[in-house]
Amino acid sequence: MSSLSRRAACFALAAFVPLAATAFAAGAEPPVPGPNSWAAHGAAPLKSVETIVIDATPEKVWAVASDFAHYDWLPGVARVEASGGNAPEQGKRRLLLADGGAVDETLVRWDPERMTLAWHRDRDDVKRLPAINYMTHVTVKPAPDGKALAEWKGRFYRGHPFNDPPPGLDDDTALAAVTALHRANLAALKARVEGK
Repeated sequence: MSSLSRRAACFALAAFVPLAATAFAAGAEPPVPGPNSWAAHGAAPLKSVETIVIDATPEKVWAVASDFAHYDWLPGVARVEASGGNAPEQGKRRLLLADGGAVDETLVRWDPERMTLAWHRDRDDVKRLPAINYMTHVTVKPAPDGKALAEWKGRFYRGHPFNDPPPGLDDDTALAAVTALHRANLAALKARVEGK
């Protein structure tokens, strides 16, 4: 450590110690780690971005992708119960699955100018998707020859947020599962728009 770095560290410590001493002398409790403090020492955020070219105009693709309440074309979805329309934080849906399960989601962004929307899952179910805090964005962009590029992007953590995850709840499993989900969803979007 250089003498300049050492001096800076001493100044920072000198500034902190009186503040800490005053707080604890006044009977204040030491800080308690927050509910997401595990992220600093456990799982790191993961990201999956998948794209597909659709033989339709971006406007036609957006008309399907933007309709948050009617995603019954997703693989494994039997029907959708929805409320709140396309209003962020008010738009909510329950995907009722063919296997009897359900997934609850809340719309957090809906931007027709940029042709993008985003939502998060309201509850984690690592048996269904071995990832937690899953949030996704779907964006439609122009592609050559009048076609559209649909992008499905997700941010999430592995299913086990702490160190030493058990098999099936590790980073690789979470990333593989979310990537497979995105690819299947994009294929379904393409089939829906192209009428196949």
